Amino acid sequence: MQNLVKTVKNQESIGDMLRYWRQLRRKSQMELALDVDISSRHLSFVETGKSRPSHHLVSKLAQALQMPFRHRNAFLIAAGYAPEFEEEPFDGPGMEVVREALRRMLKQHAPYPAFVVNTGYRILMTNAGYDRMIAFYAGDKALGKYDNAIRILFAEDGLRPFVKGWPTIEQFLLARLWEEVVSTQNKELMMLYRDIEQLKSSDGSMAMEIDSSLPVMSLTLEKGGRAARFFTTITTLGTPLDLTTQELRIELLFPSDEATKKMFPLEA
Repeated sequence: MQNLVKTVKNQESIGDMLRYWRQLRRKSQMELALDVDISSRHLSFVETGKSRPSHHLVSKLAQALQMPFRHRNAFLIAAGYAPEFEEEPFDGPGMEVVREALRRMLKQHAPYPAFVVNTGYRILMTNAGYDRMIAFYAGDKALGKYDNAIRILFAEDGLRPFVKGWPTIEQFLLARLWEEVVSTQNKELMMLYRDIEQLKSSDGSMAMEIDSSLPVMSLTLEKGGRAARFFTTITTLGTPLDLTTQELRIELLFPSDEATKKMFPLEA
């Protein structure tokens, strides 16, 4: 399974990249050819390097294969064309309107925790509820030390000692991370997965003990007899036009019971 993980820059040609992404998406040559309205023979020629695809065809193939923007750029470059999608620094002036929208979303979710991460789970923005939660359970030191949502959760000096039912949460997160590594081929995420996998406390597979009283996976943090029980939602920004915006995620934590709501009272 590990051999599925490759970085696009290691692909030798557009044909190699096309074959890899087609197999990743589990599409036959015939299926993909029908998706982009060309003959399977033409597609075969592109994969084998016998035919150079037009810019229009490269874009259609990338869209049909649901390539992330970062990989669409690499796909275009491999075919001899200029990249299409720009990468604006998150803290740059071009992202101010997006940052303002995110600040409003995080503020509206108060008093409950919310934060913004990139594809590699690096924390870009937080609200007061998130800061309060981390400070209470892991301490101010952890809040300043970790800028990655997964790393702070897995760290012994982070949230890990306070997560109730840790083996289940650990297995769930590692499985989700691996799926994201395979589907996005994101280098930052690959490095994160390799590091986090070394921290796992359980060997092999185990039965997932899910709380049947909730229709979603819940996260419970407990310290000194005080437990906060949450479920989370992950939101992305619609119709992104650049790499940075496409890779942003907003994670919102919602209280699962009345006790947790009381731990995060509404400000007057």
